[in-house]
Amino acid sequence: MSESQIPVGEYLFRRIASLGIKHIFGVPGDFNLTILDHIYSVPELTWLGCCNELNAAYAADGYTRIRELPGVLLTTYGVGELSAINGVAGAYAEHAGMIHIVGMTSRQVQQKRPLIHHTFEPNMDHTIYMQMSAPVRKTHALLVNEETLTADIDRAIEECVKSRLPVYIFIPMDVPSILVPASALDKKLELDVVNNVGTESKILDKVLHALEKAKNPAILADVLTIRHGGRDLVRELADLTQFPTYSCPLSKGIIDEDKPYYMGVYSGKVSFPGVREALESSDLIINTGTLQTDSNTGGFTRNIPVERLILLEHDSCVVLGEKFPNMHFLPILRRLVKELRSKASRYGLPAPAPSHKLIPPQLRSDRTGPLIQDFVWQRIGRSLQPNDARAITSTFWSAIGFSIGACLGACVAAREMEHPGRVILVVGDGSLQIAVQEIGTYIRFGFKPIIFLVNNNGYSIERAIRGAELSYNDINSSWDHQQLLSLFGARPDTGVSSFSTQCHTVEELEDVLENKSLANCERICLVELFFSPFDYPWRLATQVTNTLGRPLEKQDKFD
Repeated sequence: MSESQIPVGEYLFRRIASLGIKHIFGVPGDFNLTILDHIYSVPELTWLGCCNELNAAYAADGYTRIRELPGVLLTTYGVGELSAINGVAGAYAEHAGMIHIVGMTSRQVQQKRPLIHHTFEPNMDHTIYMQMSAPVRKTHALLVNEETLTADIDRAIEECVKSRLPVYIFIPMDVPSILVPASALDKKLELDVVNNVGTESKILDKVLHALEKAKNPAILADVLTIRHGGRDLVRELADLTQFPTYSCPLSKGIIDEDKPYYMGVYSGKVSFPGVREALESSDLIINTGTLQTDSNTGGFTRNIPVERLILLEHDSCVVLGEKFPNMHFLPILRRLVKELRSKASRYGLPAPAPSHKLIPPQLRSDRTGPLIQDFVWQRIGRSLQPNDARAITSTFWSAIGFSIGACLGACVAAREMEHPGRVILVVGDGSLQIAVQEIGTYIRFGFKPIIFLVNNNGYSIERAIRGAELSYNDINSSWDHQQLLSLFGARPDTGVSSFSTQCHTVEELEDVLENKSLANCERICLVELFFSPFDYPWRLATQVTNTLGRPLEKQDKFD
C-alpha cells in the first residue's frame, strides 16, 4: 500500500473522528465485518457493541442529544438495518441526526442476485432495504462507484451535520479495502449553515425594529434550538436581554431554571398557573426552534398570535406574519446577539427585572404514606445536582424502550466530555421489558447511571387513554427487579459494585435520596419506585384530557 493511499474504510472513520466523535455503536454481522476492521485503524475511535440494533440506534440518538454531534450506528445488511429503523425514525422525527453505516452484500453478489441469507426471494434486488429507509433519512451514499467514494462519504456527513437528520452510508463488503488518495482528507468538510446574506439582513432589521417598539417582550426557546446547535446562543440572548424566558416540555433545561428571568415551561393549557397567561400576554415573542407536536404544545393548545411572533426556525423564519423560506435561524441568532451586545443601551438592555418570578407550585407536600407521582418527581427534582447531565426525552416519537438505549448513549457522551455529573435514567417497568438487556452494556463498559424504575404494573400511559383495567395494558409483573444488576454482571465475583433498593413510601424515598450512593457516581444504582397503576402525573393527566376532550378512564384519588 502506497503511503499516499488509505483504504476507504479507514477514510470513512477518519472523517468521522475529525468531527470529534469517539465511539461507534452497533452490532456485528457478517456483511459489516470488513468495515468494522477499519475502526481499529483510527485510534481516536472505539467500538461499543450493543445487545441489539434497535437499542444501538437509541444509544446513537442519546449520544447525539448530549454531545450535539452525530451519533454513529453500524449494522449489517437486512436484518440489522431493519431492526434499527425504528430508532432511526425517532431520530429523524426529533432531529437527532445520526450516521447509519450499513455493511451490504458485495457488488458482485448484488449483480448476480442469489438467494443469499438476509434476502427473502429469488432474484431479489439487493438494494431493496435501502429503499425502506428513504423516508427517515436526509440523504444516503451507496459506495459502489470507485471514482466518487470519498466525495460520496463527505457529502453524506456534511448533510447530516447541517440538517441534524439521519443519513445512511451503504457499503458493499468488498469496498472497504479499496484504496483512495489520503490527500482527500485535506479537503475541509463544509459543515456551516449558510443563508442568503441579503435576506438575513432584512430579517435582522425587522427583528431589531420590533424589539425597539416592544414594551413586554419574551423568549420562548424550543427543542430544535438545541438540536440545531443554538443552545448557547439562546442562553446568551436571554442573559443579555433579561427578557422573561420560557422553555417547552421537550426543551426543559435549555435555560438555567435558577435564572431570575426564567418563567417556566410553556405548554398551552398544560402549563402551570400563570405561565400561559404571562407568555401569551407578551407583546413580542422571540420563539426559536419549535417542534409543535401534541406533546410539546399541550395537545395543540398553544395560542401565540402571529402578529406578535418572531419565529426563528431551521428551515424558515417568520417575522410578525411575514415569512422568509429557506432561512436557518442559527446565523440570524448569532448576528442578533452580536448586534444587541454592541448596542445594548439603544435597545434598553438588560430589560428591567420581572416584577415577580413564576415558581412552579408544589403539587403535594407529603411527609408520609404511599408514593404519588406528583410528589415523587418534584421531590427527585429538588435532589438534582448542578452537574447532573442535561435532560433529554423523546415524548414526540414516544417509542417505548427508548430511554434505556438513550441512557447508554448519554453515558458515552458524558464520558467523552469528561462531564463530572451524574447520568439519571427514569424508566417504566413496561419500557424496561422492551430493552432491559442494555443494562448489561452499562455494566460491561463501566457506566454507573442512577436508574429510577417506575413499577406501576404495566402501561399506565395507555391506561390513562383507554382500557385502564383491560389486560392489554398488563405486563409480566413477576420480574424481580432487585436482581437485575446482579444478573447483568454487577456482583462481588465480577468486582463490579452496585446499589439496589425498593421504595413503597415517602419515608423510604427520603432515606434513599439521602444515601451517599446516589450522591456520587461510584457505582451503578437502581431505585425501584412503586405506584398505583392508575396514578398519572399531573401533566400527563391534563394533556390526555385536553387531547381526548374527556376525563381519563380511571384515576386514583389521593387526598
